[in-house]
Amino acid sequence: MISLPSELPYIRVGSCSLVLCEPEWLSTTLHRAANGTDVPEWIVSDISRGVENFLANHYKGTYIDSEDLFTRIAKTLSSMGLAHIAARIDRTPPPVRISLSELARRAGSGYELLFFQLLSDSIHSAVVSGPQRVELHGMKSGIRRLMGARRWSERCELLRGELNEYILEIKTEISTENPELRLIIVS
Repeated sequence: MISLPSELPYIRVGSCSLVLCEPEWLSTTLHRAANGTDVPEWIVSDISRGVENFLANHYKGTYIDSEDLFTRIAKTLSSMGLAHIAARIDRTPPPVRISLSELARRAGSGYELLFFQLLSDSIHSAVVSGPQRVELHGMKSGIRRLMGARRWSERCELLRGELNEYILEIKTEISTENPELRLIIVS
């Protein structure tokens, strides 16, 4: 049995990115859709808790496609007579977080080319589904793992520079297709 870090299922963004479904993100998405309408804030909060309850207690899968999630929410809102809110939902998926350490583990020590290919594939897969933000985590630990180094070294610093350049190239390439996307190195 797989133990999820949350009661809620993951949200699948693209073909290979899974993002935690966070209650705060759900609530914010629904409140933005209802902003400026005649629906009181407390009702929107109640609907948000209802969606969370469904996902935690009645949804059978461990992940849900982002489009499926938005379709289910819109259908529920429409059945409650809130089609005007359903029409205003921003269907932008939550921020995608990519672990560089995990990609390095998958590539294996010394396989930098495979690591760079996995990184490119992960970013492009995430971008296809339209998130506004992609975060890269674990750069130092990923580089150390990839280099097979226990401590940070000059070789690690060199690879870090190459990785930063590669990420900048991908960011430039993607920005022509999706200028609103933010590709960020968090840690």
